[in-house]
Amino acid sequence: MPKQQWEEEAKDRFIAGLKASGRGDWAVSDRDVVVDAATNRNFDYRLSSANSHIALEIFRLVENEEELANQKLWDIVANQIAAELRKRGINGYTILTPHFDVSRSKIPAFVQTAADQLALAITQNPEQDTIKVDGYEIKRLADFDDVSLYEIGPGGAVNPSGVVYAVLNSKLPKKNAQLAIAGHERIILIVNWAYIVALPDMVEACSQLVFSQFQNIDKIIFEAAAENMHVVYDRAVYEALQAEGKIPAKLDPLFVEWLGNRLVQMDASAFRHVQKIAEREKSLLWLPALSREQLVRYGEQFVKEKAWADVRWVVDALKDDPDPSINNAADDRAGEFNDHLRLKRGERVDFIRSVRGRLCWLLQQIVGAARTEDYEYIFNIIQHYATAEHLYVRRQATVPLIELAKRRYATIPGTDTRFMSDEFASRVKALALRMVDENLPYPTLLERVVDVMVFVKDLDEETALAVMQKLLTIQSSEAARKISLLAIYFALFRERHYLKLGKFNADKLKSLLSENLRHGSEWFRANAADHFKKMLQRREVEFGMLEPYLQDLISAPSDRIVNMHLYELAADAARRIQSRYAD
Repeated sequence: MPKQQWEEEAKDRFIAGLKASGRGDWAVSDRDVVVDAATNRNFDYRLSSANSHIALEIFRLVENEEELANQKLWDIVANQIAAELRKRGINGYTILTPHFDVSRSKIPAFVQTAADQLALAITQNPEQDTIKVDGYEIKRLADFDDVSLYEIGPGGAVNPSGVVYAVLNSKLPKKNAQLAIAGHERIILIVNWAYIVALPDMVEACSQLVFSQFQNIDKIIFEAAAENMHVVYDRAVYEALQAEGKIPAKLDPLFVEWLGNRLVQMDASAFRHVQKIAEREKSLLWLPALSREQLVRYGEQFVKEKAWADVRWVVDALKDDPDPSINNAADDRAGEFNDHLRLKRGERVDFIRSVRGRLCWLLQQIVGAARTEDYEYIFNIIQHYATAEHLYVRRQATVPLIELAKRRYATIPGTDTRFMSDEFASRVKALALRMVDENLPYPTLLERVVDVMVFVKDLDEETALAVMQKLLTIQSSEAARKISLLAIYFALFRERHYLKLGKFNADKLKSLLSENLRHGSEWFRANAADHFKKMLQRREVEFGMLEPYLQDLISAPSDRIVNMHLYELAADAARRIQSRYAD
């Protein structure tokens, strides 16, 4: 069968690539080489250079002109919609699209209309995880700092690596049979004709396949763009990554990339390979940051399995990792996405990312697992992070610190044994207070410190007053609910608790509470009103105790939410009185 022009051109580029990579001159010595006479099964080209031979089989990801046109159209429209959404500040979402049926001349107007519709749906439903509108399905992802479109349907892509996996899974059994010949290096060349798939997508897809069933395939070469060819599968790499595989003396980039993808798949042997290589190299920095971050997931699984030696290895290996860097990334010279600078500018940074950032969540789980013998070790790491220069690392340090703060005076379930000594509890408190002092200039970071202080109430009156005055500087933030609760606690309840610390004079804290109930932010006042209402509903306090503070709320400028809570409080009180008389 005569070869199509695209096959001949791809073969010529492949031969040129062999020479450019130092493998010498190669030429076609045969075409459509039969490997099974009964079925006439064959491979495309035999290439020869002296006494060496390559069996080359070529295919492309898109097989016909109509499919290619659909892929290109979807790619153009989807990329333009995503770009428009980014301009409008939309991120943290993946969007399943309907099939686009639009002429090229109308694409700009179509993109603007679609972006308007999607942006409106997202802004009107900020707390909704899944939003459906006019054939689109929008899903919110907490750890995703971008917006991405994908399609399932005729001519569409599920996702690039998913497309590749499906194609390879269907084609490789036949290609493997076509390369059933000895004495040849057997290579498949995949041509990315539509350029819908990037190189990392292809490597990711290949790393998910079980190549032990394809013994006739030695390598797969992917032409991501014309004359841009890369090895995406190598039998030597595959075999090295098996459970009993021999780690190569030199870490080839393909080996590292495949290993990283195996880590994403939570492959057990991949983790053991990382351990062996780290021991040999005396470092983990040969592994990309995203792959090192992935090791935290293994640590979390090890906590569930109570595999404490492996948990300790993960923490030891990552606790001093350079990621995140305080410096701007090469592609972010202005520091727009530098989480340290974002917090310094007062921006919110709610994503969990980076090696040390993710590690803090593993430390939280270790503390929660009641591994008290590890508390000293964990606390030293937390203290280092909580006082580090990097503000994002400080922010994440509050996550395990909250767990330690919760357990300062608690006992291990089912025992009379405390989680920690008085001395250790004092050190946890001292670190929390230090975080209040040192993060006062960074309001969005201080909000997270409030979460720690909710569990650090054993303060003397002077310290409590100083802490509340600092926390009240961010009373117009999302931390207002907890700040108002702390203000109420120190004013009304602290004097009854922690009696061994001595007498607690709450007069100044009562005055501070009254002042902020009258003149504080709407956030503070509304949350305080809700706390008062619920305290009365739970019968934790008598009405007379709260009366002067309710008067403070009433005397302040009218606020809709405050009024709503006061109305509900009054209605509840009326029902109680009515019930009492009915009895």
